[in-house]
Amino acid sequence: MKAFLIPGSFTFLILALLPGVVLLFRRKNGGRAGKIWVTALVLSYWILSTPVAAIAFVQLFSPTIAPVMSEADARGAAAVVVLGAGMDVHRSRGASYGAPTRDVSLRVLEAARVHRLLGGVPIVATGGLGSTQYSEAGMMAYQLEQLGVPADKIITEDKSANTRDHGIFVPQLLKQHGIEQFVLVTSQQHIARALAVFRAAGTNPVPSTPEIYVPRGDRLEMYLPSRTALYASERMMYDLLGWAYYKARGWI
Repeated sequence: MKAFLIPGSFTFLILALLPGVVLLFRRKNGGRAGKIWVTALVLSYWILSTPVAAIAFVQLFSPTIAPVMSEADARGAAAVVVLGAGMDVHRSRGASYGAPTRDVSLRVLEAARVHRLLGGVPIVATGGLGSTQYSEAGMMAYQLEQLGVPADKIITEDKSANTRDHGIFVPQLLKQHGIEQFVLVTSQQHIARALAVFRAAGTNPVPSTPEIYVPRGDRLEMYLPSRTALYASERMMYDLLGWAYYKARGWI
């Protein structure tokens, strides 16, 4: 249902096109309002789906975060916390299989990099939603092991269903393990809301985000529509709406 409200998503595009199509058939003004509506919508999607615009859009509406590149940058962090980002669950004839989303994979790559940089500190993988096989946290734990992180360095938290839950359950888990400072890994689009939630919970994590995933080929490719660039813009839209909702609820 959330997809209905997110500009940049395919569902929103189809729903937003419907009023424009109706207006095209109005006799008054020869459907001029419909033409303006449809043209504006198509141009908006074209712009948001170009890598150069997607990068600019994300950078404009998210904080400038310098990734953790040294132990000094981590400010004494004794762990890495990587937030889940959903799971693609595929179903066929009664069976289901969960696969990581692109966002999850990018976050796991960043978490593993910071883990190695800090000499092998523990990684907390957090996320409770998932498939019949495993939770988000379990899936990320498997990915981290594939990237060379020892299993005994991975702590899973599988109760969280959203960002607010992360801010509730993760600090409790860190306290149980005697960990105070940590590096928080999530996407560039999500980092502002995630930081606000954890700070509201009384922690002050060090943020580190993976690169914004868009095509970065030749100059022409940066101006051509791309599904991955549109997805980056959509995720920014989602978190802007999420920020407003969390603010209205008094969670941040």
